[in-house]
Amino acid sequence: MKRLLTILLCIMLPIGLTAQARLSAQEQEKILDRIESSASATASMQCEFTQTKTMKMLKGDMKSSGVMYFRKPDKLRWQYNSPYKYIFILNGGKVKMESTSSSQSIDVKQNKMFRQIADIMLGSITGGGLKNSSDFTVEIFREGDSHYARLLPKKKEIKQIYEAIEICFNPSLTMVSSVRMKEKTGDETIVKLLNVRSNGSFDDKFFDTD
Repeated sequence: MKRLLTILLCIMLPIGLTAQARLSAQEQEKILDRIESSASATASMQCEFTQTKTMKMLKGDMKSSGVMYFRKPDKLRWQYNSPYKYIFILNGGKVKMESTSSSQSIDVKQNKMFRQIADIMLGSITGGGLKNSSDFTVEIFREGDSHYARLLPKKKEIKQIYEAIEICFNPSLTMVSSVRMKEKTGDETIVKLLNVRSNGSFDDKFFDTD
């Protein structure tokens, strides 16, 4: 369950930065408006990603990579290609998880936690859904030419695992560039989005949950 929750939150996706300058309430309002406007204009997205997980129990980092496809309002494919093959697909109220050895389907509507996380995930994939969030306390910081949002969980299911999630945006505030997830244990996961392409076309078969 924790592994699945980590995958879902990586998709929110997903470098966190050391706090440099926290914006005033008025400045934060303006930045969130710009992010929301850009997110509203994004109907689809595809990109490559790299993921690095640092664990206190291990000396080295765990690194993986893959591709992501997203289409509004509720379709998402998060696919790990290296060092292992693992696919997560969300299509409406259905979730499919598939590895080289197994496949599992879940009805999101029948599971309160999955439903909450799916709503957060779909609202945040482009950086939207941060303004007036009922799931997180959101703080906006400036680091050089870029901005990042620090999300402090409100919901019990997420708060039990994560201390904070930090979403970094590109300088033009048009898309998410990376995210750092800080766990209560001190472990961290960093996801970087690469070669992001918005509003392109791709096959519906990427979101097949049957």
